[in-house]
Amino acid sequence: MPDIKDEVLKGFEPDEIKPEDYIFGGGRLPMEEIQPDGYWTNSLPVVEIQELHGVEPYGCVSFTILTSVEILIKEKYDLERNYSDRFLAAISGTRERKGNSPGNVADVLKHKGVVLQDVWPFNKDINTYEKFYGEIPQNIIDLAKEFNEEWDFGYERVPSNPEAISAALKCSPLLISVYAWTKNDKGLYYRPEGYSDIHATTMIAEREGEYRRVFDTYEPHIKDYDWNSMPIQVMRFWIEKKGKKKEERGEEMIEIIPMSYYIKRFFQFIINIFK
Repeated sequence: MPDIKDEVLKGFEPDEIKPEDYIFGGGRLPMEEIQPDGYWTNSLPVVEIQELHGVEPYGCVSFTILTSVEILIKEKYDLERNYSDRFLAAISGTRERKGNSPGNVADVLKHKGVVLQDVWPFNKDINTYEKFYGEIPQNIIDLAKEFNEEWDFGYERVPSNPEAISAALKCSPLLISVYAWTKNDKGLYYRPEGYSDIHATTMIAEREGEYRRVFDTYEPHIKDYDWNSMPIQVMRFWIEKKGKKKEERGEEMIEIIPMSYYIKRFFQFIINIFK
């Protein structure tokens, strides 16, 4: 029989569906198929360990959203970014043993921004919950707005069905909610009957009908989650660099994309042929 934990740490709170929510496929965000095969494994950022130095911050939603954004930036613009999960968890009001909701955290990122990891780090000196959520100086809060000056950021809810999830995965890595972490008899992580999702993680690939692969903040960092354990909530992301160099040709403005982007696409195409 699968081993089901008696006590769990909850970092994910589901959002209530609101009429003003952006819904995937609704046309309110650009529909960019950046990864037609839905595989984001070649653009993973550095591993961010959530429970570090003896501190459990219940910040999985913030970690997941920033991981997804960092993957998108790397894949779309060939730029490395490492943003402060600690800053976003704190500024968005993440609570002990309650966590936070994806909509709230994503909205805070959209309007208040985030600083780089080096500016507000989660290092060995941050060894208590109180230190992790210590007061952020106003100059650091002001600095976070540079994110919004550099990027247009958007997010939308994805209907929790296989077709919508697969389609959205071509556009960005996805935040999905899961039960953390129990394996079934097939050796896949899953949500046992009668339990709810308690954790948010980053979906980076899938094998249709078998599992959804995630890049997680707990070891092992790559996990396969049973296809039949449908997430309670799924979120897709969109980002675009502001002030992109453009070339005017008549009335048409054409974005100049770095050659490295096309080279990367070519080699990925060759690799996918032999998968």
